[in-house]
Amino acid sequence: MKITSFSVRNYQFTLIIFVLVSVVGILTLLTMPRSEDPTTHPPEYIITVIYPGTSPRDMEEQVVKPIENKIYGLENIEKLVSTIEDGVAVIQPKFKYGVDVDNKYQELSTEINALKNSELPKNISQIKVEKIKSSDVKVLQIALISNVASNKILRDQADILKTKLEKITDLKEVKYFGAPEQEIRIDVNLAKLSKFKIPLNVVVNSLQSEALDIPGGSVNLESKVFNVKTSGKFKDVDDVANTVIYNLNGKIIYVKDVAEVNYKDECIYRSMLPP
Repeated sequence: MKITSFSVRNYQFTLIIFVLVSVVGILTLLTMPRSEDPTTHPPEYIITVIYPGTSPRDMEEQVVKPIENKIYGLENIEKLVSTIEDGVAVIQPKFKYGVDVDNKYQELSTEINALKNSELPKNISQIKVEKIKSSDVKVLQIALISNVASNKILRDQADILKTKLEKITDLKEVKYFGAPEQEIRIDVNLAKLSKFKIPLNVVVNSLQSEALDIPGGSVNLESKVFNVKTSGKFKDVDDVANTVIYNLNGKIIYVKDVAEVNYKDECIYRSMLPP
């Protein structure tokens, strides 16, 4: 009641205070930075592990549990959520607010890299640690799933979809993951090479030479000059299979005559290499 009585008795002073507060509020409203999705950096991270061909049970035992045990040993951990599917595991550690976000990211990355080099399977395709930002809240996730399509077909369809989505100007970034890189695998049949009496290095040298871009100089036609260049970039399996490697008494020998040429998953191919 004393405040009310004082305000009524000194209405001029009360009016001035009201006007000052109103002016400060209006100026603050006009000058305050605003954003539809203001960027903040909560102490939360996403660890994505891609291990193609692995069942959820094996993912849990061989990948997720070792990572979770390592993360639980870090300070200020508040919550840990893991999602496991065929060949993919997503682990989301959340730390207590107040920690240094960048330092905690470096600490987390160091621990994961140490695990990757010691306890985790060597054939893991990808392990990625990412920060979570509040500006990343608007995310559209699309999954391409098929029980019959190969990884190459799924990746080709993902490329087509990515190209179409990139044309939408309102989208900030479009990317996909989960499908292993495709490589062209050439399995040479040594028996056929021996039959044609073709050394293996002839096949290798032919492929290397065909894959080169070699400038061929220029051609002057009066007022016009044309640059000549041999383009040897392979576009698909057929280009590699139809590469000429030998001329046997007038008979052209192609790569497909002495080898099987097809697409293979990058991670599977590398896992077959000797240590």
